[in-house]
Amino acid sequence: MIWSLSWKNIWRNKKRSFIVISAVTLGVVAGVFTAGLMKGWVDQRVEAAIYTEVSHIKIRNQDYLLNEEIKYTIPDQEKVVAELKNNPDVVAFSNRLKLTAMAASSRGNTALMLVGIDLNDEKKVSNVFEKMVPNAGTFFETDMGNPVVISDRTAEALRIKSYELSAEVLDSLAQSDIPKSVISKLEPIAGKKFITEKLFKKGLNTVLSKSEINKYGGAIRSAATHYRLRSKIVFTFTGTDGEMRYQTLKVCGIYKTTNAMFDQMNAFVLKNDIAPVAGFTSGENHEIGVILKEDVNARHFRDEMKGKFSGLNVMSWQDLAPDASMSSEYMNIYYYIIMGFILFALAFGIINTMLMAILERTKELGMLMAIGMNKKRVFRMIMLETIFLTMVGAIVGMILGYFVILITSHTGLDFSSVGEGFEAMGWSAMVYPEIELQFFIGVTILVIITGILSSIIPARKALSLKPIEAIRTE
Repeated sequence: MIWSLSWKNIWRNKKRSFIVISAVTLGVVAGVFTAGLMKGWVDQRVEAAIYTEVSHIKIRNQDYLLNEEIKYTIPDQEKVVAELKNNPDVVAFSNRLKLTAMAASSRGNTALMLVGIDLNDEKKVSNVFEKMVPNAGTFFETDMGNPVVISDRTAEALRIKSYELSAEVLDSLAQSDIPKSVISKLEPIAGKKFITEKLFKKGLNTVLSKSEINKYGGAIRSAATHYRLRSKIVFTFTGTDGEMRYQTLKVCGIYKTTNAMFDQMNAFVLKNDIAPVAGFTSGENHEIGVILKEDVNARHFRDEMKGKFSGLNVMSWQDLAPDASMSSEYMNIYYYIIMGFILFALAFGIINTMLMAILERTKELGMLMAIGMNKKRVFRMIMLETIFLTMVGAIVGMILGYFVILITSHTGLDFSSVGEGFEAMGWSAMVYPEIELQFFIGVTILVIITGILSSIIPARKALSLKPIEAIRTE
């Protein structure tokens, strides 16, 4: 009887019930979305740290870490390589030369690290080759002599990147989703060349509104970007003999990752092209990047390598990318803190709504108690009403939350309007939420528990009613 009575009471006031269900649904969706967003963002940062920036393990001469001098190559290189080849925990590794250099074009210059790589080995360890800017060259897939791959940021610093709204660009924009009215506004700056992104943005500000720039600026900027591939860049660095060396390389491709600092500091060259100029003999390297099997603990592998070889500096990705490591380790804590605020707001809403329901039904509850319904049954009835509403909201929230994560995991969430700040710290401005089943279930359980606990206060309020006084209530 109590079960059916509670269910009927829910739908007697559809507006009130809808408010509670909506609050619970929103709580579940917010919790699922928060978990998905944080998980996706952290996983992307960890993946970028490992497979783009530092690898699982980085091996160097312990003196190189302090001075980064060209002479500090890896000691016992052959023994280290043999150990890595025979270690079952190692998936792949790549030997690298690293030269601190000054890069200069005819229009600009910048300091960076020139990284000499073995192409096939590097592709097994790093995914930089997957980060090439569309229509901006290749990752050494060229017959060009002395090629170099630089970042988008380096290209801008060297002034081999520009922005121009040519006739072809305007035609391509006309084929996109950008309104013709917006494209027509671009005509006053069409044909003009802007040598920096800052100047191009300034040009857009003169012809477009702020809302138009926020909505279409990214697409316009991407279409207008032009790189002067095959540009000659002179790299100046110190050779093994301490003398200044020079090497002219041609730009064969442009890459862009989610870490602005990494992009700013690294340019890639084939090791065979740079090693003879710098004075290195075959087999000399400054670092080895190592990729491990997924189930291998990087810190344990680090400690094992340190024990086997003296004079080596061995660091795990947790040591080299502490921001990614900390975010990964403390993600659950951050999540539950945010979830705590969501659940608090949810509980507050449920309690207030159900207390209003008690006040509206004071006379009704007084009559029920007057005709013989004891306080324990009244308590159970109010609790069941709240639990029913919570369960309905939780089920609806789970379904909606699932579809929100499903959609956003494919489309992504674009934070490019504030992306520069994120990318400066290595975090992607484009986030693809994802969620594990345990979080999905956990959110739902927490919301249901919150609903049950929130029902206690309204139920206790009902118990405080005196039948005679309640019946007299107008």
